[in-house]
Amino acid sequence: MPTFNQLYSMLPVGEQDFTVIRDLGLLYVDKTRYISQLAQTRKPQVLTRPRRFGKSTLVSAMEEIFLHGVAPYDGHESYFKGLEIEQLWSQVPWNEGPFYVLHLDFWALSQNCDSVADFEELLNDKIVCFAKDAHIDLKITGNAKPDFFDLLLDAVPKNSVVLLVDEYDAPWTSFVDAYNDAENKAMVKLLRGFFNKLESRSGKFRCTFITGITRLKDTAIFSAVNNITDISQDPYFGDICGVTREELQRFFPEHLRYAAAQWLQLSEEQVSSQHVEQLLDEMATWYDGYCFDSDGATHVFSLWSVLCFFSLRHVKFDTYWYDVSGLPHMLRRSLLLSSWAERLHLLAGGCLTVDRDAFLSSSSLSTMQPEVLLFQTGYLTLKAPYGADVSLGVPNKEITSALTRLYYKELLPHAGDQLDSFIAKLCAAIETHDATALQQCFNMVLNSVDYEHYPLTQESSVTACLYIAISLALLVRVVVNHHESQGRADMLFDWQHTTVVIEFKYAHKLSETSALLQQAVEQVKDRNYGDTIAQQPYLWRLAMVFCAAERKITDVQVVS
Repeated sequence: MPTFNQLYSMLPVGEQDFTVIRDLGLLYVDKTRYISQLAQTRKPQVLTRPRRFGKSTLVSAMEEIFLHGVAPYDGHESYFKGLEIEQLWSQVPWNEGPFYVLHLDFWALSQNCDSVADFEELLNDKIVCFAKDAHIDLKITGNAKPDFFDLLLDAVPKNSVVLLVDEYDAPWTSFVDAYNDAENKAMVKLLRGFFNKLESRSGKFRCTFITGITRLKDTAIFSAVNNITDISQDPYFGDICGVTREELQRFFPEHLRYAAAQWLQLSEEQVSSQHVEQLLDEMATWYDGYCFDSDGATHVFSLWSVLCFFSLRHVKFDTYWYDVSGLPHMLRRSLLLSSWAERLHLLAGGCLTVDRDAFLSSSSLSTMQPEVLLFQTGYLTLKAPYGADVSLGVPNKEITSALTRLYYKELLPHAGDQLDSFIAKLCAAIETHDATALQQCFNMVLNSVDYEHYPLTQESSVTACLYIAISLALLVRVVVNHHESQGRADMLFDWQHTTVVIEFKYAHKLSETSALLQQAVEQVKDRNYGDTIAQQPYLWRLAMVFCAAERKITDVQVVS
């Protein structure tokens, strides 16, 4: 069996260059059959996927195939030896070069830009350097500022340019994030002028492939380009990026065995196929669930999360993709625009629907529905085949966990660091029906509330804070002031095999708490709270008193 160090050395973590991956003998999930399909047409094609799903490696492989084909060259084997496209490339029409392969990484170009002028200068420098390396003479005439892309197209034969643009929307979205309207408009104008060449100079291009994150084919950027094919939700290309369960089993068998042994605390010799399947099931819960297929048939794992998971000597399920992707300001704003009820519904595994036209025909980031933007960036995913509406939901436990933390910190900012401890203690208290432990758990939250901004001046303030904390910790529907036949219980929720019913009272002084506790107990008994709604085998009813002077729940009693 390979050692951990040997397994780790095979992982292409952070490496996107196809030839480097192949040169170093790193694991490569073979997606080259899709490249043969992309190369079948001269029409421009656009693919959008979230960050770190493998778009850049796909583009890099396309660059290599158009530059050198599948034959050995320069004294080494073809980088495509043993891959699916090795047998398929001969079937691709117009596969004989040479081609001028212009590969532009707009994300890289935009990283060091403070203005549109900076980006334009770097883009022109890139084109000029490309022309020089390819021995193309750019004939500059007149005193006007030259359009270097036009000059390049003037100098090359028909059907000779392969244009590969990675992260086409990166320079634009960077200015949107900065909220600079003038620069944003200037960037749109610049990009529109660049991409208009796909239509006005179409005869020069053999193949054009464009990737990005946001699906904005109808924006002003592409306003004059009528021949672009958007393959982003095409069922055929559903797993062109990411990794399927079958691909995990095919390309990472030893990594799976090692991780299964670590996770289940077995020796590697003891690991069976059933153990591997058990691990895959848990990995699927955390990292699978992404669907970009309009038929809803294909699901993929987050490739970055899988690679990071296999990179650890000791197995740990964590929010790897979210931790590196972060949450840009415009996405944070989109998440917080939705109502609190909608957020909880999504985090608890529910779905929301978006009008199909709004989903497919977004015209700008400013007018795009927040849910659509969250889908495009990887925080929501397709949950069903297209209909009149498009169903979206959270893809997996990684995103659920990450968004729970986000909402917890937004709504209870001083309690954010205690979330893991709160969840563990809350679950344990309910499972063991330990009222004192539940009281201590609730006080963890209440003690962290910022009294200056969120003073707990009444009973409803206390229940609101606990409602937020419990809802996010357990991802369950918590009902406040639930109407029953004889009155309203302050709080009710189900967890595992228990229905929890709580009646709260608010005391201003410590001397009031005993009487109020007895009042709450009698209210629960007299009005039979929970009897008509309990869904679980065990009904756990409690009375609690919050004391303003002590800033905590001081009294608790189980009501039998």
